[in-house]
Amino acid sequence: MAKADAWGAPGGKAFARRKARGDGLAGNTRLIAEPTYQRLLAAEPFLRRSIPALIVIFLIVIAALRFLSLMNEHDEIERDAKAVLALAAGQMAQAITADPNAAGANAVSLLESTSRQGAMSRAHVLAITDGTFKVIAVSPLSTGWQGRTLDSLVLGGQPLFMFGDRAGVMDVSIAGQDWFAAVSLTGDRRHASAVLVPQEAVFDSWRKSMSLNVTLFVLTAGVLIVILYAYFGQAARAQAADRIYLEAHQRIDMALVRGRCGLWDWDMVRGKMYWS
Repeated sequence: MAKADAWGAPGGKAFARRKARGDGLAGNTRLIAEPTYQRLLAAEPFLRRSIPALIVIFLIVIAALRFLSLMNEHDEIERDAKAVLALAAGQMAQAITADPNAAGANAVSLLESTSRQGAMSRAHVLAITDGTFKVIAVSPLSTGWQGRTLDSLVLGGQPLFMFGDRAGVMDVSIAGQDWFAAVSLTGDRRHASAVLVPQEAVFDSWRKSMSLNVTLFVLTAGVLIVILYAYFGQAARAQAADRIYLEAHQRIDMALVRGRCGLWDWDMVRGKMYWS
């Protein structure tokens, strides 16, 4: 059917068309989208190599920033907790110095008034001791400390009992748990006030925040990995589709170069099919 046109067409032009299609699109689509598509094809190898690296760098940067932020928040919480302990212990010691009855009949009232401060929680333990650090009044939730000496309960707090508030707030151990403790001595050293809090209670909200951040980071990393997998899968399918499309047009070009239309004809009289 198209033998005359096929033989009249120079073979070089047909093969040139086939070579041009070898780089990407073919047919009418090539006339419309080839410039953009060619740029995409040129950038695709670079994108395939750079996208995984960019995702890894992005995740590392996000993890580093969140880690630094959480560590800064941890330090602020610790600093605030220690400041509250030092202020509360100093306030009780000053109240006892001003009114000796505050360590006797009014001890419970002093503990209650101090514990009602906004920065105090139920986890804080407030205690008033005599000169030998024997507990004579303590918060209701720690009544088991009544009558016992602080130095027998607190491990690692010897500087507190020697220097009082000059030792600052220290990390101590009570019953195998880590606590923050502050001790303030009265002017005559006949009494002392102590304020303690478990570190677990201080950093409880921080640990929850850290768990939430870790969960969000893992979810973000998982979503990015899925997107990366989908990108490579789609790129592979696009390459396969282009290859199949190109092979089909190459076969048609080859048929035209050989002087045939590339179609099958059916001779109904003879009952045969032959290549046109």
